[in-house]
Amino acid sequence: MAKKSDIIIIATATAKPGKEKDLEKALCDVATPTRAQQGSVEFSLFRSKDNPALIVGLERWSTEEDHNKHLQGDHVKKLFAAMADVLAGPPEIVTYHILEEV
Repeated sequence: MAKKSDIIIIATATAKPGKEKDLEKALCDVATPTRAQQGSVEFSLFRSKDNPALIVGLERWSTEEDHNKHLQGDHVKKLFAAMADVLAGPPEIVTYHILEEV
């Protein structure tokens, strides 16, 4: 169950022109193994309505340690390798602590 002590990660990635489907596939390929990891509370992907090259990932982790373990996983290393030729620039990844929620 989610709790206020969880951490939220919001990652934004923009594909190079013509690479939108490649970015989508690379991110979708890590969804299932990420959701199965210890401490994974949520992993969701969203495409911008106004910019189909822009995908946002929303992750929620029980602890920062769980998230750090996730970053060392083989599926994440594979993702970073796949995105090397797909991204228009570096992804923006920001970690948040929950202040208030429903």
